Amino acid sequence: MGLILIRKGFASAVQDLGRLGYQKFGMIVGGVMDPPSAKLANWLVGNDESDAVIEYSFLGPSILFPEDALFAITGAVCHPSLDGQKIGTGKPYLAREGQILTIGGLVSGSRGYLAVAGGVNTPLWFGSRSTFEKAGQGGFMGRFLKEQDRIPVGEPSKRAKHVMASLAEKKSVIRWFAATQRTYRDVQPIRVIPDTLWPRFSETSRQVFLNTDYQITASSDRMGYRLEGAGLDLDRPIELFSEAVTNGSIQVPRDGQPIILMTDHQSTGGYPRIAQVASVDVPLLSQLPPNSKLRFQLISNKEAEKQFVRQVKNLELLHNIITMQLDRIAR
Repeated sequence: MGLILIRKGFASAVQDLGRLGYQKFGMIVGGVMDPPSAKLANWLVGNDESDAVIEYSFLGPSILFPEDALFAITGAVCHPSLDGQKIGTGKPYLAREGQILTIGGLVSGSRGYLAVAGGVNTPLWFGSRSTFEKAGQGGFMGRFLKEQDRIPVGEPSKRAKHVMASLAEKKSVIRWFAATQRTYRDVQPIRVIPDTLWPRFSETSRQVFLNTDYQITASSDRMGYRLEGAGLDLDRPIELFSEAVTNGSIQVPRDGQPIILMTDHQSTGGYPRIAQVASVDVPLLSQLPPNSKLRFQLISNKEAEKQFVRQVKNLELLHNIITMQLDRIAR
C-alpha cells in the first residue's frame, strides 16, 4: 500500500541518484541534493543505494504507514517522532500499521531524507525515479508531493524483512546510529578548483574571491545558489560560446555576483566560470540554507581527487559497518 502523506512538508519530492546519460540531449541529471545522506538512509533499511527516497527541504512531511515498514531518516538535523514518541535519525526504525511519522522542522542543515525498505517505487522515466518538476516528469506524477498522496513502495530486501521480523518480535534493540559528520554553522570553507577562465579574471577579482565571505541569498534553489558579496569581473570583455556545465560550476554573470550551479542546473551555460566546487564539498554546500556564509579555498585537481576518494572510502566503510549490524540484528 505504500505511504500516505498527511502533511506535505516543504518541497518534498521523490528523488534517487539522478538521471544519468541524458545531459547531452539537454536533460538535467537532477536527483538528490546530498547523495551521501540519501545513500546512508537507503543502507540503513537494507536498500540499494540508488533506490528512490523522499527528499524534503527545511520542513519534513508527516506520513501514515498503512502497513508495517522499516524506515530511516538522514541528512539535516531534526527531531522526528513516531506516534508522538521522539525518535532519532541515522538509524532504522520499525513503524507498525497505522502509526504516524512526524518529521517537522529542520534544526541544522536544509535537506532531509526518508528511506523505506523496498524503496519508493514510482515509475521509471529515462532510467530514474527522480522528480523533474519543471518538466512535470518523473517522481510522483512529475511534481512535489501533496497531502493525501499515496506513495508506492517496493518489496523489501530479504535482509530488511529479517530485521523487521526481529524488531517486531522484540528480539533486538537498535542502539547504534550512523551519520555523515558535518557542521553547518559559522563561515563554511568550500574548496574549489580554478576553471579554465580563472586567469582571465582580474587580479583583484581573484583575490577577493578567495579572501572575502559570500552569503547565500534567499533566491537560491535546486538549480543554483545565488551569492552576495564582492563583485567579480574579467580583466577585459570576451565573447563566449555556451559550454557544458556541471554540479558546482561557479558562473559570474554581468552583475559580478557569483552563481553556483546545483543539482537541477541546466546542461550548458554562457557566463564565464571562475572556478568549480570540488566534488567532495558539493554535499556540504547543498545543506547550507539561505543567509549562510561561505569562503572559497583554492586547491589543485590532484588534491580534490584525493579528498573525494577519501570520502568515497569512508562511505564504503560506513556501508560495511551498517550491513554487518543489520545482519547481526537479523540473525
